[in-house]
Amino acid sequence: MRLAWAKKVSELLKPTGELITLMYLFVDQKGGPPYSTSVADYEEVLTSVGFRATLIMENELAVKPRKGAEKLGRWKKLDLSLV
Repeated sequence: MRLAWAKKVSELLKPTGELITLMYLFVDQKGGPPYSTSVADYEEVLTSVGFRATLIMENELAVKPRKGAEKLGRWKKLDLSLV
């Protein structure tokens, strides 16, 4: 995951904003692109810039070839000035 992406999203959102992600997960991907990604990868970059996951679930509406490989994430931007 790219930290630059997470930082830019954090900059663009209002202080109490929320981010919705459609995570298309690649497991054991050799080389790339696309590169291997996991929910933990999203958590690592997003929490490092002040987001907290409020929901991570299977994407029930994924097309058949991607069933089980997509997750939806809902992330709350934390007000780091209060920490």
